[in-house]
Amino acid sequence: MAHDSFGREIDYLRISITDKCGLRCVYCLSGGGGNKSGSLPSEKILTAGEIARIARAAVALGVRKVRLTGGEPLLRDDLPEIISVIKHVGVRELSLTTNGQLLAGLAGALKQAGLDRVNVSLDSLYPDRYREMTGGVLARALDGIEAACIAGLAPIKINMVPIRGINDYEIPAFARLTLEQRDEPYHVRFIEFMPVSGNPIWNRGRCVPADEVLSRVEREVGRAARLPFRGKGPSRNYRIDGAPGIIGLISPLTHGFCYRCNRLRVSASGFIKPCLFSNSGIDMGTPLKSGADDDELARLFRMAIDLKPEGMFSDTDPEAAISTMSGIGG
Repeated sequence: MAHDSFGREIDYLRISITDKCGLRCVYCLSGGGGNKSGSLPSEKILTAGEIARIARAAVALGVRKVRLTGGEPLLRDDLPEIISVIKHVGVRELSLTTNGQLLAGLAGALKQAGLDRVNVSLDSLYPDRYREMTGGVLARALDGIEAACIAGLAPIKINMVPIRGINDYEIPAFARLTLEQRDEPYHVRFIEFMPVSGNPIWNRGRCVPADEVLSRVEREVGRAARLPFRGKGPSRNYRIDGAPGIIGLISPLTHGFCYRCNRLRVSASGFIKPCLFSNSGIDMGTPLKSGADDDELARLFRMAIDLKPEGMFSDTDPEAAISTMSGIGG
């Protein structure tokens, strides 16, 4: 099992498989622009076989969980193949984050290929507000969530980024989703709005702190009991009285969780980022495409692990920002 310089066990890898995305979520992109065509040349994008080699090297070092991200991973035509080859290298838990716009037509095939579960980004329950925030169609996302439930990609986790003055009034409505009596209950995760370089709407005042989210849920929906912490993820979990589903609070700005960070991120071109807020990292893509063997890939992973900082830059620098969210999948 691999450990970083601060004794943290690294067993989770996030792999961006494309920098393309059909939406333009206001909290994700720099400059408010879209990224439908992506910025990377096609020859730089990792192939399914190269992604499988990265996953195999990571598993050999002790990685147990892999999450596929983007951009929007469902834009890859070979996504079922990618899922299948990753699952066959020994990954115990394979998940995917999506905006859900294409999920309704793909959920069954993704489950059959070996995908275990999905997270769906959903930031409004009102069609007009959803379109304003993302450029997408709410009904498609909701149909995708339902299709994922039917396919067994559970538990379904719904990611919501509350932004003050834009969609924060919907916090209670999202919390109530966990009260629905379903065969596969919804788990709703509230993620603090994070700074992205060049994002025109970012300011600290727009971030709704996790403690405020919890207070509003308890005031307007019902008492929420803290659940015992399991695993090493960033979410603090709660259950409203009588709810089958769970509320998760992810609070990178107000309740740092770096001390238990267990992850690395790989971009769609094979650049390993040890920390979301760090611009440093290791280029694995070039050696991989030049014929590097598995020992060399393992060496590059170990170098990236050694580069992991003790904490996010934002812990000490209030002006620190993520250089790109859409290209690394959060």
